[in-house]
Amino acid sequence: MIRRYIESVAVVFSLLICGGSLQAQVLPSLLMNQDPVSLAMGSTGAAEEADAFAIENNVAAIPFAEQGMSVKAGFGLWQPSYANLKTIGLAGMYKVSEKIGLALDFKYLMLPSYSGVTGGGADIRDSEFTPKEFGLSAGFSYAFIDCLSAGLSLRYAGSSLASDANAKVLGADLGVFFKKNAVSAGLSLNNIGTKVKYSQTAYSQPMLIKMGAGYNLELGSSELFFSAQADVLFAGGLMAGAGCEYSFKNMVFARAGYHYGNAVNAVPSHGSAGIGIKVAGVSLDVAYLYASKTLANSLCLSLGYSF
Repeated sequence: MIRRYIESVAVVFSLLICGGSLQAQVLPSLLMNQDPVSLAMGSTGAAEEADAFAIENNVAAIPFAEQGMSVKAGFGLWQPSYANLKTIGLAGMYKVSEKIGLALDFKYLMLPSYSGVTGGGADIRDSEFTPKEFGLSAGFSYAFIDCLSAGLSLRYAGSSLASDANAKVLGADLGVFFKKNAVSAGLSLNNIGTKVKYSQTAYSQPMLIKMGAGYNLELGSSELFFSAQADVLFAGGLMAGAGCEYSFKNMVFARAGYHYGNAVNAVPSHGSAGIGIKVAGVSLDVAYLYASKTLANSLCLSLGYSF
């Protein structure tokens, strides 16, 4: 009875995240990018320039970052009219040298509270519980030659769906990044690791491969960056995205994109837009997701400093 209850809770909250699929992923926070820059461009971060959220996108990109250090704090409001999920995070990256980069990333996901119920469906008094997830990652990247690098990030993550339904896992991401003049490309294998086990049933982490490409066009004081990405889910399915960013004097940014999703095993389809401003190293970025169903009006923002 208790085991069945725990497994039911796990399924219910996986469905809230992934839009109603019977095959929804556990640890959905691993598929929720907290970088508003990438989100605003259709979730196409695999080939983007690295910043504080490098682990969220492609840790291998750090050696090619223009900035030497970046730290950001982020907040996300996901599915406000459907599930009211909230994420908070803190991330940073540091270029030790022209060849070596380091990164840290922390993410915390809060799900809606619920009350326990009896066999007859009545609420159990004083039994309210707030499910949560967290992930703490550390990454390392190295440039083998002047246009190619590789990276590895290790993650310790946990999920708590009920007072007696908790799981802890170890995971890893592997990435490769190419940068030559205005062209960039990235490949990343994400969420390799141990099984997620709440009771007697074990679930796989939401493994996927990201493949992205980007092109940067300089227009005097302005720049246009175009990006595209395809994601292959090991649980079955394909996601893809495309986006662009306009920047003026590296101070004002406007972004837009579209993400073709997978409502069965991952993030549903949605459009995205965002803005950013950067003054004296201090940056504020905002992304807004628009969709007809579960992701409508989702919002993500970050405040950071870089040099």
